[in-house]
Amino acid sequence: MKKVILSASVMALSLMLMPAVNADSISVVVNGEKIAMEKPPVIMEERTLVPLRAITEALGCDVSWDSETSGITLTDGNSLYYTWIGRDCAFKMSAVALEGATIMEAPPVNMDGFTMVPIRAIGEMFGAKVGWDGNTSTVTVDYEKKQTEEGLAEKFQTYERNMDKMYNAYKGYVSDTANTVKAEIQLEDGGVIALELYPDIAPKTVANFVKLAQDNFFDGLVFHRVIKDFMIQGGGFETDLTQKEAETIKGEFIVNGYFNLIPHNRGVISMARTSVDMDSASSQFFIVHKSSPSLEGQYAAFGRVTSGMEYVDKIAETKTKSVTELGMDDVPEENQIIKTIVIK
Repeated sequence: MKKVILSASVMALSLMLMPAVNADSISVVVNGEKIAMEKPPVIMEERTLVPLRAITEALGCDVSWDSETSGITLTDGNSLYYTWIGRDCAFKMSAVALEGATIMEAPPVNMDGFTMVPIRAIGEMFGAKVGWDGNTSTVTVDYEKKQTEEGLAEKFQTYERNMDKMYNAYKGYVSDTANTVKAEIQLEDGGVIALELYPDIAPKTVANFVKLAQDNFFDGLVFHRVIKDFMIQGGGFETDLTQKEAETIKGEFIVNGYFNLIPHNRGVISMARTSVDMDSASSQFFIVHKSSPSLEGQYAAFGRVTSGMEYVDKIAETKTKSVTELGMDDVPEENQIIKTIVIK
């Protein structure tokens, strides 16, 4: 995925099989041991599906079923994995950010009281090596089996329900088909940093950024805080370091009760705020120079750079200074000026 962003697996194992293969003859071997299954594998859309419970128990993962959403939560103790009956996208996440996703050619299905999942997808999302021996009709799965706490997956079912509500938004995000707002940060020196923003994931944040840009609020402001291998921050100070005030907005991030899972990977644009007030973001934003997991869940990421990262790199390389009378550090010695921000 482009981002992730996607350490826990959901459920999908897709294995290409020859049409002549008889599903009843297929065996599944995990770490050299054939696993017993109450229901034999089935072939759907040329993919092998196996009972979810059988494969997760063989891998040592914990699983929880949500009858209201037809959602499945899985965990290997490190990451969380979510998938749903009839849906082809499975998500992998930590407690605060999206880590990955898999688009399955055959989605999970209910069959004769069993939840059947495509085996290659689920195995590979968990990090297993999945193979096929056509001579013996055997699926092989090599995986470092975990000893996951029983009941752990159910504790994170609230996440699954939130992800269920935002399924289309996050599927679009991971598959590059999201509803987006296009923008350009046009720099005084002629550089252009192109952005795509995600209103379906961070609606208030995107709306605020768009309004400020359309009101020409950012014109002539600077990137006033620059830390190489971390981020560049701007949108709040004039060239003489006079602060330009703007109204504050709701902080759309996990620790503030909002289900925004965009990870702070290189090139992501996010809102700056004070350390004491989660709803103190206004106009100042930052662009991540080097992926920074420490920011996950605590700041409202709302888009990413699609082109022009060389200009972010250039700004990040600029020499900085401290302005002690203003209590400001990491200020570029030479102004890095935003000519304007255009909404396309």
